[in-house]
Amino acid sequence: MKPMTLQELHDQLAPLFPVSVQKDVHTAVRVLAQALQCPDPQHCPFDQWNQPLPTLYQRVETYLRAQGKSAHTLRNTKNNLSRLWRLAETQKVFTPIPLVLTPRYDPRTKPHRPGSDFAMMKGRYLRFCDWPPALQESFTTFATWASAPLVPGRDAKLRKRAVTVGNYRINFEAYFGFLHHIQQLPIPTLTFDQLFDITLVTAYVHWHVNELHHKPTKAIYMFLQRLLSLTNQYRLLPELREQLRTLFNTLPFPSPTFNKEEVWIPLATLDEIGRALWPGRLPHEVSQTPQHPGRNFALHAGYSLIFRLWRYIPLRSRNMREMKLEENLRKDADGRWRLTFRDEQLKVASKRGRPNIFDVPFPPALVPHLEAYLNVWRPLLLKQATHPSSCMFLSRFGTPYNLSTFHRATSEQVYRYTGKRWHPHIVRTVWATEWIRSGGDFLTAAKMLNDTLETVIANYAHLRDYNVAEEVYDVLDRRNGQGK
Repeated sequence: MKPMTLQELHDQLAPLFPVSVQKDVHTAVRVLAQALQCPDPQHCPFDQWNQPLPTLYQRVETYLRAQGKSAHTLRNTKNNLSRLWRLAETQKVFTPIPLVLTPRYDPRTKPHRPGSDFAMMKGRYLRFCDWPPALQESFTTFATWASAPLVPGRDAKLRKRAVTVGNYRINFEAYFGFLHHIQQLPIPTLTFDQLFDITLVTAYVHWHVNELHHKPTKAIYMFLQRLLSLTNQYRLLPELREQLRTLFNTLPFPSPTFNKEEVWIPLATLDEIGRALWPGRLPHEVSQTPQHPGRNFALHAGYSLIFRLWRYIPLRSRNMREMKLEENLRKDADGRWRLTFRDEQLKVASKRGRPNIFDVPFPPALVPHLEAYLNVWRPLLLKQATHPSSCMFLSRFGTPYNLSTFHRATSEQVYRYTGKRWHPHIVRTVWATEWIRSGGDFLTAAKMLNDTLETVIANYAHLRDYNVAEEVYDVLDRRNGQGK
């Protein structure tokens, strides 16, 4: 490839962007040239701009902060550069230089995330295993009603996922913990009917807000939401529901407990972590114990593919964990790899009365790594298992990940490289934010997130307005400059 200037790179790729995005990409390229101490993109040579994208991010951030620009402007500029670099790689204009990341942080010394103190309180819950038998039986009856595939008289759309029923249980453990530890009710006297006692519920809500946390929380907000659902679906109690609604309306909407910026990892950085984790040697070149030859390398190969796949497809943690060969990941009639999830495998099993199907081609850029993982590394993990699994990604013991082990394993890997308390669910927010802020449309975002268009617009429409003030300031500055 003939070395090109930054301007030539822009001119070659800019026509491939939507018209609505081209101006923002041009601005990002101009800012990058200035951050690299070049007068303009035309005088920014290949050797100057051909650096790892995270390195360019740092240069741009230093430059824009010195200019007094806002965090929104910084993020917008970096998002547009990321999109330009991805397009350049896809079009094979040039191959970006990967950043060689090294693990610098020890997960064993990881501090608690700011805002998590309230979740660490001890002695406030009464665990399900400590409930009296009659209360356990009543909740189990509800759980069966809520989650069974077919229940007489229950509308099919009211069926709840196992994780949702688990969240009900956690909310109720807190409530019955209040009744026992604070109200001093003996455990044998606790009953499911006490969930429908407005006096007890009101006392719990006021204690939780005014005495325990001194502010409304998402936990108490969701507790009341679930009681409202119970009285509308499981036990039809219209009078109590109105009382709960009145109580709910007195509750201020809880402010976010956590700051997303503290766990925000750009997709480009996630991709670089994936690259850094990919094994540099083959199993026969690895010197490890005879009992587990290459196991850690195989484990890292799986992490690598997970992180790099998330850059392209914002899969939910559940789908990444439960992805099965041949069922979800398979080759089509033309020999191309595809990812397919349907019905109960998705958070929303049906849309508008029809089965929900998420079907996309596997990212072509990752196919060589996919096939290397399947042919070389995954078999090493399977050797550790007592019973072979068809799940794509396996733990060091050759078993499928559960929710806690998957979150812990992936978050620890990201922490090693970034020092941030990242978690898998933030991937979807980052993906949608980067896509929409770089000019991507809402419909495509909805398809890739497997959400409804209405949900995506409701959650991300504000991103279209995030830099309105900066644009106004830029226009006014140009006008003032022309007036001098």
